[in-house]
Amino acid sequence: MSIQILDCTLRDGGYINDWKFGRKTIKSILDKLEKAKIDIIECGFLTGMVQDKDCSLFNNTAEIESILPKHDRQSMYVAMIAIGEKELHPSKLTPYDGKSIEGIRLTFHKDEIEQSIEWAKIIMEKGYKVFMQPVGTVFYSDMELLQLVEKMNRLNPYAFYIVDTLGSMYRNEVSHRFYLIDENMNHNIHLGFHAHNNLQLAFSNAQVLGKIQTKRTLILDSSVYGMGRGAGNLPTELITQYINRNIASRYDVTMVMDIYDEYISAIRKEYEWGYTVPYHIAASSVCHPNYAAYLINKQTLTMKDIKKIIQSIPEEYKVLYDRRLIEQLYSQFQSKKIDDTESVEKITEMIRKRKILLLAPGKSLVSEYDKIMEFIEKEIPYVISVNFVDAKYHMDACFVSNHKRMDIIEQEIEPLKHVRTILTSNIPGFNCQDCLFVDYDCYTIDDEMISDNAGLMLLKLLKRCGAENIFLAGFDGFHHKHNENYYSEELNFKVNDSEIYEKQKRIRKQLKEFSNDMNITFLTRSVYEQVE
Repeated sequence: MSIQILDCTLRDGGYINDWKFGRKTIKSILDKLEKAKIDIIECGFLTGMVQDKDCSLFNNTAEIESILPKHDRQSMYVAMIAIGEKELHPSKLTPYDGKSIEGIRLTFHKDEIEQSIEWAKIIMEKGYKVFMQPVGTVFYSDMELLQLVEKMNRLNPYAFYIVDTLGSMYRNEVSHRFYLIDENMNHNIHLGFHAHNNLQLAFSNAQVLGKIQTKRTLILDSSVYGMGRGAGNLPTELITQYINRNIASRYDVTMVMDIYDEYISAIRKEYEWGYTVPYHIAASSVCHPNYAAYLINKQTLTMKDIKKIIQSIPEEYKVLYDRRLIEQLYSQFQSKKIDDTESVEKITEMIRKRKILLLAPGKSLVSEYDKIMEFIEKEIPYVISVNFVDAKYHMDACFVSNHKRMDIIEQEIEPLKHVRTILTSNIPGFNCQDCLFVDYDCYTIDDEMISDNAGLMLLKLLKRCGAENIFLAGFDGFHHKHNENYYSEELNFKVNDSEIYEKQKRIRKQLKEFSNDMNITFLTRSVYEQVE
């Protein structure tokens, strides 16, 4: 078997940083991959959606030509057209002239097979090598896969792929599909494997395929440091080193490591990718990893909760991510309707004629501790903490709407007999005689991005209970560095960087609306009191 490596860092890795590598970095990465003797190098997407020349997104092959290495090129250069995602109609391609890319990877879904074949014919007529890549090979039955292989035999592209889109395939599933395709496909067609690392199997599956005895050329997709959305891809540095040591010494792995050291490591400090338990759950349930990403970013669910929601996704929605569906399933999971009239009456009585101090766990709880304690001593407010407990703040009650937080602080709440626990109805399994349960649905906000923000939910509850004068401490706002968000390291959860400022804007707006009915005063510094 002949094995080739296709590096897709600039394309698949671009999902991490929105393809904003910078033009100089793109050129340098391509140059170093060439010097590393990588067989095939993917430059990015060919798409009609280009807005920034510093991105690895291109309107035409001439743009790609301008960033390719100028010296004699040994590697094959390719780009991707993704039907239905970042597509560029092949009719807009200039004919192959040997100066720019040599091949085009065409990715398509099951319902786009006929369209992909028509597009492939146009691309091939223009002189390019075509790589056919069916999204989610695991969703094809053996018969469907054989029917697709028949179509490929008639088309006769340069390469056809097994695409483990969800990172859910074990070695026997990968090898079974390889043998099925290998036995039935024209021998001149290369067979590729594109792995995702949801189950930590990308490297081992690549090794399994590399050991199969066949005369066909195998193409293994990889990216530097496995850079790619979700759990990421097969790392280029691992598979090239493996081939050097076990098959033939062909690649300069130090050049690949240079790319990591000079460019990817800096991106890794800002963005995350790689194996996580939720991505493992998504792959085990054979569904799109973005479902797991959505639930992770909520930061309200335990792993058990995430697994239950993912397992409830209907089969027909698993391969393609549906944001509205996961929002709906999340809301349904959290919704536990109860009659909280009695609890509301008790809370109303507890806070009657008293100023109320709400404590969120921002860092100002420490930096302005003396100010907070002076206020408590002088005004004797009713003190309610939000999703945390700490006896030194003289709390009267603790409000918890977050199952994940409750799992962490449950043992801390138990010995604080004087602290009244107020729980939303979505939190199961907590038995406490003095607990007050309130209906989760009643206190969510009509804005999906901040619908279950605990501080806002508590304010909505207090509004119903007739609160008039509310003081806020520790409501600092989010910081792009997650360890700057909370006063205690134990409370630090990763915040979705891309949503920070939009969340703060919406929370500020909601607080302003609450202030029409209640007097809200910030006792400690907060981004929410700033004028827009």
